[in-house]
Amino acid sequence: MTAATAQPVLPAPAPAPVERFVRRPYQERAARYRVAADRLATGGLSDRHSLADVGAGHTELDWCLRREHGWDGRYLPFDRWTGDVDLERWVPPMRYDWLACLEVIEHLRDPDRLLRELLASAVLGVVVTTPNPAVVDVLAMDPTHITPVSREHLADLGFYTSLHNLYGTPDDGICGVWYREGLHLVERKITPVRYIPATAERSGR
Repeated sequence: MTAATAQPVLPAPAPAPVERFVRRPYQERAARYRVAADRLATGGLSDRHSLADVGAGHTELDWCLRREHGWDGRYLPFDRWTGDVDLERWVPPMRYDWLACLEVIEHLRDPDRLLRELLASAVLGVVVTTPNPAVVDVLAMDPTHITPVSREHLADLGFYTSLHNLYGTPDDGICGVWYREGLHLVERKITPVRYIPATAERSGR
């Protein structure tokens, strides 16, 4: 009986290359947060209010509101990293004063379902942003983009829409806003009065 011939040890195959997502600096993406913050302020966002950020990502909207606008309200992020959040079937667990959904709906197979849930759950209003399919190829921008959403479609759902430079080209982004009080707020120039807690008022601060 002869000893079995030793088999050569082959090196493990190299892992398939993974394209790492590199997040662009805040200033390159700030336009979407600033537009949303402007629409929230126009609707009367105050320190008394809650804001649910749906598809919050790295929570830059919160940073923008606090650092650039001095907002001190309650911010609640919802994303995959906050729990069991599949936005294809997610429903807000309660009502919030405001809901924001920035750069999210183009990633969904059925964005209308989520948008209707947001409208039903908002006490005061909803703000969304998305690429403008009339100007850019939404599906080519990102391999995770599934559904281009037009300005006209958002208007059909009840949103007031406006065009902005969100990605580097004029009018390449859409901002849609819905106020429960009515879209006439968009045309009104409002400077929200900063909320001062009662404890601060009593102390004279």
